[in-house]
Amino acid sequence: MSNAAVKQAKFEFGRHETFAVRHGWLGKGMARIESSEGFKADLATADALGIGSRMVKSLQFWLDASGLAQFERDLENGPRSRRLVLSPLGWTVMKRDPYLEFPATWWFIHLSLASREGSVWSWFFNDFRERTFERSACVEAFIRHLKEHSSNQTTPDVAKRDVSCLLLAYAAASANDRMDPEDATICPLRDLAMVLRHSDTGRYEKTRPLDQVPLEAVLACVSSLAMEVSTDSVPLGEVVRRRRGPARVFGLGSDMIDDIAATAEQVYGHIGVKVTLLGAERHLSVPALRPDEWLERHFQRIGDQA
Repeated sequence: MSNAAVKQAKFEFGRHETFAVRHGWLGKGMARIESSEGFKADLATADALGIGSRMVKSLQFWLDASGLAQFERDLENGPRSRRLVLSPLGWTVMKRDPYLEFPATWWFIHLSLASREGSVWSWFFNDFRERTFERSACVEAFIRHLKEHSSNQTTPDVAKRDVSCLLLAYAAASANDRMDPEDATICPLRDLAMVLRHSDTGRYEKTRPLDQVPLEAVLACVSSLAMEVSTDSVPLGEVVRRRRGPARVFGLGSDMIDDIAATAEQVYGHIGVKVTLLGAERHLSVPALRPDEWLERHFQRIGDQA
Protein backbone atom coordinates (compact mmCIF):
# COMPACT_ATOMS: atom_id res chain seq x y z
CA MET A 1 0.00 0.00 0.00
CA SER A 2 1.47 3.36 -0.98
CA ASN A 3 0.52 6.79 0.20
CA ALA A 4 -2.46 7.90 -1.87
CA ALA A 5 -1.93 10.99 -3.98
CA VAL A 6 -4.43 13.83 -3.97
CA LYS A 7 -6.78 13.15 -6.86
CA GLN A 8 -8.90 15.49 -8.93
CA ALA A 9 -12.30 15.88 -7.28
CA LYS A 10 -15.50 17.85 -7.63
CA PHE A 11 -15.80 20.19 -4.65
CA GLU A 12 -18.88 21.42 -2.83
CA PHE A 13 -19.04 25.04 -1.75
CA GLY A 14 -21.18 27.12 0.58
CA ARG A 15 -23.87 24.60 1.53
CA HIS A 16 -23.33 25.46 5.19
CA GLU A 17 -24.78 28.95 4.49
CA THR A 18 -21.86 30.31 6.64
CA PHE A 19 -23.28 28.70 9.83
CA ALA A 20 -21.26 26.27 11.91
CA VAL A 21 -23.35 23.51 13.44
CA ARG A 22 -24.74 24.54 16.83
CA HIS A 23 -25.62 22.82 20.08
CA GLY A 24 -28.95 21.04 19.73
CA TRP A 25 -29.20 21.31 15.96
CA LEU A 26 -28.38 17.74 14.98
CA GLY A 27 -30.56 16.16 17.65
CA LYS A 28 -33.52 18.28 16.58
CA GLY A 29 -32.80 17.56 12.94
CA MET A 30 -32.70 13.80 13.45
CA ALA A 31 -35.94 13.90 15.43
CA ARG A 32 -37.54 15.88 12.59
CA ILE A 33 -36.35 13.31 10.05
CA GLU A 34 -38.10 10.59 12.03
CA SER A 35 -41.30 12.60 12.51
CA SER A 36 -44.33 12.16 10.28
CA GLU A 37 -43.49 15.45 8.52
CA GLY A 38 -39.93 14.43 7.67
CA PHE A 39 -37.11 16.91 7.12
CA LYS A 40 -37.25 19.37 4.26
CA ALA A 41 -35.20 22.55 4.12
CA ASP A 42 -38.34 24.71 3.98
CA LEU A 43 -40.15 27.27 6.10
CA ALA A 44 -42.37 24.65 7.76
CA THR A 45 -39.31 22.83 9.11
CA ALA A 46 -37.63 26.11 10.05
CA ASP A 47 -40.70 27.21 12.02
CA ALA A 48 -41.05 23.82 13.71
CA LEU A 49 -37.42 23.88 14.84
CA GLY A 50 -37.35 27.57 15.72
CA ILE A 51 -34.57 28.52 13.31
CA GLY A 52 -34.29 30.79 10.28
CA SER A 53 -34.75 29.92 6.62
CA ARG A 54 -30.99 29.96 5.92
CA MET A 55 -30.29 28.03 9.11
CA VAL A 56 -32.58 25.18 8.06
CA LYS A 57 -30.64 24.88 4.78
CA SER A 58 -27.44 24.84 6.81
CA LEU A 59 -28.85 22.17 9.12
CA GLN A 60 -29.70 20.00 6.11
CA PHE A 61 -26.06 20.24 5.06
CA TRP A 62 -24.77 19.42 8.54
CA LEU A 63 -27.05 16.39 8.90
CA ASP A 64 -25.63 15.05 5.64
CA ALA A 65 -21.98 16.05 6.17
CA SER A 66 -21.93 14.75 9.75
CA GLY A 67 -22.76 11.27 8.49
CA LEU A 68 -25.91 11.14 10.64
CA ALA A 69 -28.26 11.34 7.65
CA GLN A 70 -28.16 10.59 3.95
CA PHE A 71 -30.23 11.29 0.88
CA GLU A 72 -32.20 8.55 -0.80
CA ARG A 73 -34.45 8.61 -3.86
CA ASP A 74 -38.07 9.53 -3.16
CA LEU A 75 -39.90 8.05 -6.15
CA GLU A 76 -43.32 8.93 -4.71
CA ASN A 77 -42.56 12.59 -5.40
CA GLY A 78 -40.89 12.21 -8.77
CA PRO A 79 -37.89 10.48 -10.38
CA ARG A 80 -35.47 13.24 -9.32
CA SER A 81 -36.85 13.76 -5.84
CA ARG A 82 -34.72 12.90 -2.81
CA ARG A 83 -35.47 12.77 0.87
CA LEU A 84 -33.28 12.86 3.94
CA VAL A 85 -33.22 9.69 6.08
CA LEU A 86 -31.13 8.60 9.03
CA SER A 87 -27.92 6.78 8.17
CA PRO A 88 -26.74 3.70 10.10
CA LEU A 89 -24.53 6.05 12.14
CA GLY A 90 -27.54 8.29 12.78
CA TRP A 91 -29.58 5.34 14.05
CA THR A 92 -26.80 4.42 16.48
CA VAL A 93 -26.59 8.00 17.76
CA MET A 94 -30.38 8.22 18.11
CA LYS A 95 -30.34 5.03 20.19
CA ARG A 96 -27.23 5.69 22.27
CA ASP A 97 -26.81 9.48 22.45
CA PRO A 98 -29.90 11.30 21.10
CA TYR A 99 -28.82 14.64 22.57
CA LEU A 100 -25.22 14.27 21.35
CA GLU A 101 -23.75 14.66 24.82
CA PHE A 102 -20.88 12.17 24.58
CA PRO A 103 -17.52 13.28 23.10
CA ALA A 104 -17.27 10.03 21.11
CA THR A 105 -20.29 11.06 19.04
CA TRP A 106 -18.51 14.24 17.99
CA TRP A 107 -15.29 12.38 17.19
CA PHE A 108 -17.27 10.19 14.80
CA ILE A 109 -18.93 13.28 13.29
CA HIS A 110 -15.46 14.76 12.84
CA LEU A 111 -14.36 11.54 11.12
CA SER A 112 -17.26 11.90 8.68
CA LEU A 113 -16.35 15.52 7.92
CA ALA A 114 -12.63 14.91 7.50
CA SER A 115 -13.38 11.93 5.21
CA ARG A 116 -15.75 13.94 3.01
CA GLU A 117 -13.77 14.23 -0.20
CA GLY A 118 -14.24 17.37 -2.24
CA SER A 119 -14.78 19.55 0.82
CA VAL A 120 -12.90 22.16 2.80
CA TRP A 121 -13.06 19.81 5.79
CA SER A 122 -11.19 16.99 4.04
CA TRP A 123 -8.66 19.42 2.58
CA PHE A 124 -7.92 21.11 5.92
CA PHE A 125 -7.27 17.94 7.91
CA ASN A 126 -5.65 15.83 5.17
CA ASP A 127 -3.82 18.21 2.86
CA PHE A 128 -3.18 21.51 4.67
CA ARG A 129 0.00 20.72 6.58
CA GLU A 130 0.77 24.04 8.27
CA ARG A 131 0.81 23.77 12.06
CA THR A 132 0.42 27.50 12.80
CA PHE A 133 -1.07 29.90 10.30
CA GLU A 134 -3.01 33.08 9.68
CA ARG A 135 -6.51 32.97 8.26
CA SER A 136 -5.41 34.69 5.04
CA ALA A 137 -2.65 32.13 4.47
CA CYS A 138 -5.13 29.30 4.99
CA VAL A 139 -7.51 30.83 2.44
CA GLU A 140 -4.70 31.27 -0.08
CA ALA A 141 -3.60 27.65 0.40
CA PHE A 142 -7.17 26.43 -0.14
CA ILE A 143 -7.51 28.47 -3.34
CA ARG A 144 -4.21 27.03 -4.64
CA HIS A 145 -5.41 23.52 -3.83
CA LEU A 146 -8.66 24.11 -5.71
CA LYS A 147 -6.81 25.35 -8.79
CA GLU A 148 -4.70 22.19 -8.84
CA HIS A 149 -7.13 19.53 -7.66
CA SER A 150 -10.73 20.67 -8.16
CA SER A 151 -12.62 19.79 -11.32
CA ASN A 152 -14.92 22.75 -10.63
CA GLN A 153 -13.84 26.21 -9.57
CA THR A 154 -15.32 28.97 -7.43
CA THR A 155 -14.57 32.57 -6.54
CA PRO A 156 -12.01 33.60 -3.90
CA ASP A 157 -14.84 35.03 -1.78
CA VAL A 158 -16.67 31.68 -1.69
CA ALA A 159 -13.44 29.85 -0.81
CA LYS A 160 -12.83 32.39 1.95
CA ARG A 161 -16.31 31.78 3.38
CA ASP A 162 -15.71 28.01 3.42
CA VAL A 163 -12.46 28.43 5.35
CA SER A 164 -14.13 30.92 7.70
CA CYS A 165 -16.92 28.44 8.45
CA LEU A 166 -14.41 25.68 9.17
CA LEU A 167 -12.45 27.87 11.57
CA LEU A 168 -15.68 29.05 13.19
CA ALA A 169 -16.64 25.42 13.75
CA TYR A 170 -13.32 24.09 15.06
CA ALA A 171 -11.18 26.91 16.45
CA ALA A 172 -11.41 27.02 20.24
CA ALA A 173 -10.24 30.02 22.23
CA SER A 174 -6.82 29.70 23.83
CA ALA A 175 -6.54 29.30 27.60
CA ASN A 176 -6.11 33.06 28.05
CA ASP A 177 -9.45 33.84 26.40
CA ARG A 178 -12.76 33.50 28.18
CA MET A 179 -15.73 31.96 26.44
CA ASP A 180 -19.32 32.02 27.65
CA PRO A 181 -20.23 28.37 28.39
CA GLU A 182 -23.92 29.24 27.93
CA ASP A 183 -23.41 30.57 24.39
CA ALA A 184 -25.57 28.24 22.28
CA THR A 185 -24.00 29.52 19.04
CA ILE A 186 -20.65 27.89 19.86
CA CYS A 187 -19.98 24.80 17.77
CA PRO A 188 -19.49 21.56 19.75
CA LEU A 189 -16.61 20.61 17.44
CA ARG A 190 -14.52 23.17 19.30
CA ASP A 191 -14.57 20.86 22.32
CA LEU A 192 -12.34 18.46 20.38
CA ALA A 193 -9.58 21.08 20.74
CA MET A 194 -8.00 20.30 17.39
CA VAL A 195 -7.55 23.97 16.44
CA LEU A 196 -6.78 26.93 18.71
CA ARG A 197 -7.16 30.62 17.99
CA HIS A 198 -4.68 32.92 19.72
CA SER A 199 -6.45 36.25 20.17
CA ASP A 200 -3.23 38.10 20.97
CA THR A 201 -1.77 37.34 17.54
CA GLY A 202 -4.87 36.38 15.55
CA ARG A 203 -3.06 33.22 14.45
CA TYR A 204 -4.44 29.70 14.47
CA GLU A 205 -2.72 26.52 15.59
CA LYS A 206 -3.43 22.87 14.85
CA THR A 207 -2.98 20.97 18.10
CA ARG A 208 -2.87 17.41 19.38
CA PRO A 209 -6.20 16.49 21.00
CA LEU A 210 -6.23 17.25 24.73
CA ASP A 211 -8.59 14.36 25.43
CA GLN A 212 -7.95 10.85 24.21
CA VAL A 213 -9.54 10.04 20.87
CA PRO A 214 -11.78 6.99 21.40
CA LEU A 215 -10.18 3.73 20.32
CA GLU A 216 -13.21 2.95 18.24
CA ALA A 217 -13.01 6.20 16.25
CA VAL A 218 -9.41 5.42 15.33
CA LEU A 219 -10.32 1.83 14.44
CA ALA A 220 -13.25 3.05 12.32
CA CYS A 221 -10.82 5.27 10.43
CA VAL A 222 -8.37 2.40 9.90
CA SER A 223 -11.22 0.08 8.85
CA SER A 224 -12.33 2.57 6.20
CA LEU A 225 -8.73 2.93 5.04
CA ALA A 226 -8.32 -0.84 4.78
CA MET A 227 -11.60 -1.36 2.94
CA GLU A 228 -10.65 1.40 0.51
CA VAL A 229 -7.71 -0.69 -0.72
CA SER A 230 -9.33 -4.11 -0.16
CA THR A 231 -7.18 -5.36 2.69
CA ASP A 232 -7.60 -6.08 6.37
CA SER A 233 -4.04 -5.18 7.36
CA VAL A 234 -2.53 -1.70 7.14
CA PRO A 235 1.17 -0.93 7.75
CA LEU A 236 1.48 1.33 10.80
CA GLY A 237 3.66 3.64 8.72
CA GLU A 238 0.72 4.12 6.34
CA VAL A 239 -1.63 4.69 9.28
CA VAL A 240 0.62 7.64 10.18
CA ARG A 241 1.26 9.01 6.69
CA ARG A 242 -1.75 8.26 4.53
CA ARG A 243 -4.51 10.69 3.58
CA ARG A 244 -7.71 9.95 5.51
CA GLY A 245 -5.65 7.93 7.98
CA PRO A 246 -6.07 8.54 11.72
CA ALA A 247 -2.83 10.50 12.13
CA ARG A 248 -4.02 13.20 9.76
CA VAL A 249 -7.73 12.99 10.53
CA PHE A 250 -7.31 13.17 14.32
CA GLY A 251 -4.02 15.05 14.53
CA LEU A 252 -2.20 12.15 16.21
CA GLY A 253 1.56 11.67 16.39
CA SER A 254 3.30 8.38 15.62
CA ASP A 255 3.84 7.61 19.33
CA MET A 256 0.13 8.12 19.99
CA ILE A 257 -0.74 5.82 17.09
CA ASP A 258 1.57 3.14 18.52
CA ASP A 259 -0.04 3.42 21.96
CA ILE A 260 -3.57 3.29 20.53
CA ALA A 261 -2.73 0.27 18.37
CA ALA A 262 -1.35 -1.61 21.38
CA THR A 263 -4.39 -0.78 23.51
CA ALA A 264 -6.78 -1.65 20.67
CA GLU A 265 -5.18 -5.09 20.38
CA GLN A 266 -5.74 -5.67 24.10
CA VAL A 267 -9.36 -4.53 24.00
CA TYR A 268 -10.46 -5.92 20.63
CA GLY A 269 -8.06 -8.76 19.95
CA HIS A 270 -10.98 -11.17 20.27
CA ILE A 271 -12.57 -9.74 17.10
CA GLY A 272 -9.37 -9.64 15.07
CA VAL A 273 -7.61 -6.39 15.97
CA LYS A 274 -3.91 -7.20 16.18
CA VAL A 275 -0.46 -5.80 15.53
CA THR A 276 1.81 -8.15 13.59
CA LEU A 277 5.33 -7.93 12.21
CA LEU A 278 5.45 -8.62 8.48
CA GLY A 279 9.00 -8.41 7.23
CA ALA A 280 10.50 -5.30 8.79
CA GLU A 281 7.21 -3.44 9.22
CA ARG A 282 4.43 -3.68 11.76
CA HIS A 283 0.88 -3.98 10.45
CA LEU A 284 -2.43 -3.24 12.16
CA SER A 285 -5.18 -5.73 11.30
CA VAL A 286 -8.79 -4.65 11.77
CA PRO A 287 -12.17 -6.25 11.00
CA ALA A 288 -14.28 -4.67 8.26
CA LEU A 289 -16.77 -2.85 10.47
CA ARG A 290 -18.68 0.32 9.54
CA PRO A 291 -18.35 3.50 11.66
CA ASP A 292 -21.77 2.90 13.24
CA GLU A 293 -20.68 -0.59 14.30
CA TRP A 294 -17.53 0.80 15.90
CA LEU A 295 -19.54 3.51 17.70
CA GLU A 296 -21.90 0.85 19.03
CA ARG A 297 -18.90 -1.08 20.35
CA HIS A 298 -17.66 2.10 22.04
CA PHE A 299 -20.91 2.52 23.93
CA GLN A 300 -20.89 -1.16 24.87
CA ARG A 301 -17.35 -0.78 26.22
CA ILE A 302 -17.95 2.33 28.30
CA GLY A 303 -21.18 0.80 29.56
CA ASP A 304 -19.27 -2.26 30.72
CA GLN A 305 -16.75 -0.01 32.47
CA ALA A 306 -19.37 2.15 34.21
